[in-house]
Amino acid sequence: MGLLQPLLVQTLDKSGYGVLAGGRRLAALKLLAGDRKVKGFSGKTPIACHVVPDDAPATAALSLSENEMQAPMDAIDRLEAFTALRETDGLDIAAIARMFGLGERSVRETLRIGLVHGEIRDAHRAGAVSLETLKAFAAHPDREVQLEVFTALSSDGQRVESWQVKRALNDRGVRQGDALGRFVLDAYRDADGPVAADLIEEDSVLSDPGLVQTVLARQLDDLAEEARAEMGFAWAEHRIDPDWNAFDAYGRVYPQPVALDPEAKAQVDKLSARMEELAEAYEVAEDMDEQDRLETAHDAVQAEIDGLTTRLRPEDVATAGVIAVWQHGGVRMIPGLVRPDDKATTGDDADRSGSMPEGQTDTGPKISGKLGADMAHVRTRAMGLALAQCPELARDYAEFLLIRGVCGAGGYGDAANSSTVSASVASRGPTEPEGSLRQIETGFETLASDLDVAWLDLPGAEGFAAFRLLTVADRGALLAYAVAQTLEPRTAPELRDAVREVVEREALPNIRDAWAPDAAFLQRLTKPDLLTILRDVGLRSEAKVYESGRKSNLVDYMVKLFAEPFATLTDAQMEAVTSWAPDLMAHAPVEEEDVTAGAGDGGDDGSETGDGPLHGDTGEMIDAFNTVPLADGTPRVEVVKVA
Repeated sequence: MGLLQPLLVQTLDKSGYGVLAGGRRLAALKLLAGDRKVKGFSGKTPIACHVVPDDAPATAALSLSENEMQAPMDAIDRLEAFTALRETDGLDIAAIARMFGLGERSVRETLRIGLVHGEIRDAHRAGAVSLETLKAFAAHPDREVQLEVFTALSSDGQRVESWQVKRALNDRGVRQGDALGRFVLDAYRDADGPVAADLIEEDSVLSDPGLVQTVLARQLDDLAEEARAEMGFAWAEHRIDPDWNAFDAYGRVYPQPVALDPEAKAQVDKLSARMEELAEAYEVAEDMDEQDRLETAHDAVQAEIDGLTTRLRPEDVATAGVIAVWQHGGVRMIPGLVRPDDKATTGDDADRSGSMPEGQTDTGPKISGKLGADMAHVRTRAMGLALAQCPELARDYAEFLLIRGVCGAGGYGDAANSSTVSASVASRGPTEPEGSLRQIETGFETLASDLDVAWLDLPGAEGFAAFRLLTVADRGALLAYAVAQTLEPRTAPELRDAVREVVEREALPNIRDAWAPDAAFLQRLTKPDLLTILRDVGLRSEAKVYESGRKSNLVDYMVKLFAEPFATLTDAQMEAVTSWAPDLMAHAPVEEEDVTAGAGDGGDDGSETGDGPLHGDTGEMIDAFNTVPLADGTPRVEVVKVA
């Protein structure tokens, strides 16, 4: 047995409390305490009470009693109670919120139901309009607009739903707290635009949609003109929620690399070092907010580097322009567009796949110094692993370098710069390889385990004698493995060695057989570069989707895309995805007649060479790059011997 509803009390004086609500309950409790037959009650039994603040007036206390101790009030009842507290007792919204243990916004939302047209409130009391629908009407502060919408929606006798009200009111103005409202608010007020005020300021409505659009267009034009003046373009325009396909008819100009003086180069080097610091910090950051901060800082430094290292050509600036676009609650600048008419006049022939205009070179993603060095190592180790399985090719390469280095006039400087075949093992890369490089190094370990190197443990002439007893196949495998270790790390643009280029093309025609754009690579690129890659492989719609998202989500998507291209891709997209590689990894494009088919007519043992890169002295063909995706999406390189 107990008290279901506490007593409502208030301090009267030093002698105790007075009961404001619950007198009959108190009398019943006293009777129970005096009845000795009833167990559990006495004059000292604690009774639950709700204490009303001393400064709260009687009306507030009674309203609180109704709200807290009886059945919950209807929205209209609560509105009337709150209104009485304001108008009769003079309480402000903050005091009402404290009294009822509510947030101020909740009190304001209740009070603004009083701003709903009387006919709609009557319909709610009659059960024809739900509470949610009533609140939907309350979201627009103009009663006449509310009534117009209510009359239109209920004209067919059907029940009015909240979603219908929200959709209809969206066309009757712009909410001040929305992105568009915040963007145009000051200019809208300067133009004396009407505002339907709400108790909640951010829910006030800019009630002239036409003026909102006029102000928006003017502000976008101003922003576009500022960008045009800063970049020196010929024209500036704006678009509001455009059809992006319409931009396919435009051309695009891009900044071109410029020669750097010593001072500018020093500044770029300094900024590149800063980018590396930010990239390393990003890789170890666990907090998402910290990662976002580092990514923003990284992008800012990249933009500064771009400003120093690239420039638009004068002829491009004289034709191109910039368009300011309002979409999804924000402004996006698209610089360097060439109008269709100007494009036809200038011969600009940008295609619809997102590639650059004819006559310009796509330099691919911006590669930092450290990333470039790391990728040079990955590329070279991949080439080396392939070469280590081509004994005939490796022997031809080694003998050519040794003999020409001694007998050729002036030596063979180019080859010496990219190989240490006459001296030692080339420089090594990361001590803890990951991604594709880890799989490549695993391939080297597999090959090394099959080499006959017991003679290395024998002293001097004895070791030499044992070496001479090795079979041709064993010696070929040793030579190929050794030559592979001499290749100095080079990216494709850095190679500048015609002989080594021929060797690499024959050993590993397609770098994607050994390397894929995995997380280790993609995470180190900026978000704009990642989006550029998506456009380059024909996934322009997907690039648009990820423009406003987090970089981490974009990286996850691209890792899956390159690890196992989606079945929904078109044939052209599939080809682009499976063949894409940055310029520093892929072989430079050459005319077909310039590619050397083979290194010789045949070996001493009768095995053919030149028909393919993977042939051994014994006639075995080794499928060096049987790629199988791992759980994390990186390709696994299996060394498989096929008889």
